[in-house]
Amino acid sequence: MRKITIVLALFLNLFTGHAQNADMRIYELVNSSNWFTLAKEYPQLKDSIQYDFVRLMAEAMIAQNFNREDEATEMFRTLINSHQQQIGSNAALSLTEIILGNYERSGMYSLAAEKAYNLIEQIKSSGAPVDYSNLIEIHKRNKALSKYDSTMIICNNTKDMAIPFTMEKTDTLLFDNQNPVPNRYYIPVTIHGTTHQFMFDTGATITYLSKRFADFVGVEYIGYSYSNGDLGYLDGLELGDITFKNVIVLVHNGTPLDSVCTIDAVLGMNLVRRLNELRIDNKNNQLIFPAKQSKMPEYAPNIVRDASQLMFVEATDTKGQLTVLLDSGAETGFSYHYFTKHRNELSQLRGTKEIVGGTVDGFHSTMALHVPSVKFSVCNQELEMKDVYVPYMKGSSTDWHDIALGIDFFRQYDYVTLNFKEMFMVIE
Repeated sequence: MRKITIVLALFLNLFTGHAQNADMRIYELVNSSNWFTLAKEYPQLKDSIQYDFVRLMAEAMIAQNFNREDEATEMFRTLINSHQQQIGSNAALSLTEIILGNYERSGMYSLAAEKAYNLIEQIKSSGAPVDYSNLIEIHKRNKALSKYDSTMIICNNTKDMAIPFTMEKTDTLLFDNQNPVPNRYYIPVTIHGTTHQFMFDTGATITYLSKRFADFVGVEYIGYSYSNGDLGYLDGLELGDITFKNVIVLVHNGTPLDSVCTIDAVLGMNLVRRLNELRIDNKNNQLIFPAKQSKMPEYAPNIVRDASQLMFVEATDTKGQLTVLLDSGAETGFSYHYFTKHRNELSQLRGTKEIVGGTVDGFHSTMALHVPSVKFSVCNQELEMKDVYVPYMKGSSTDWHDIALGIDFFRQYDYVTLNFKEMFMVIE
């Protein structure tokens, strides 16, 4: 997971020699974004922590990363209002940005815009040399969003809801030049009475539409752009008996990947995770949103969402903790970051080749080593992947994680359960 750089100066007073071992351990885990270990060790550490703000920071980070954002927001506010001297102004600013992100994801756009604007004015009037460019973007985006209502879900949660999927896209008649990505989850989504096939992708943090598809279904552009596309508003879409109202989407403005394949619509996790639990039933080719949630396994929680809302599963190998992304919209892949952790043993290998990958943001290529076997543990099971390629040269923006578990991983199991409320994953 990408490190949250809010605590680089957070515990400066812990280096004075007065800190307890527990305080230092919390410092190490927070600064390394090791949320799984923090959640497991904190119950044993909390009574030995010397500083109140360290205890509060640990609890806030656990809440933030394990789907208790409302609790986290209140704790972050207490840290800012009561402990700013200990945590420092830069950390307070970063915590404020997290709070504003929580407001935005909850649909409290006006509140986020107002808070961002007020803080910008305070910083300006103080004359402090502070970089508040993130606040400017937060304000602009939420001001644009504030004319829309927050996303709503209408569904009958007293019964299981099953959505059929296919592994190939079949509705290719809408546009002339279509070359859909094969071997992915494709599900029926209805917009304004017409049903289309969307790719379901656990690695998509937001629902994505191509510009041609967005224009076809009548997306309203809200007036805020990223480098890779524009935010848009869709009044509603239906997934079986589930209706999503006031949907915010990212309309992509084109990519070199379009020359190889076309991706017109992806259902993002910003919608799916609102339904608390998803069971991917590979035996019967359906996604199930159960009325009754699954029993929490002993090893839970074992999934987290990072600062960019990507979803990771807890995994370990002989080197310790691995950073493992869940990405059903791609094939399983390893990164240079994995190579750096296993450099000694992997450097002995000689088989190499160039590997090329691509996302909606474009292509990347790098040289990789052929590795006959990779073993690691995930979901309380031992996994072995054979004949994989591990990049030994840095060359991709995804180098900060070790492994991305893709569609081939998901499809090897009869059932994959993702519980977004209690943050656990089960494979069986």
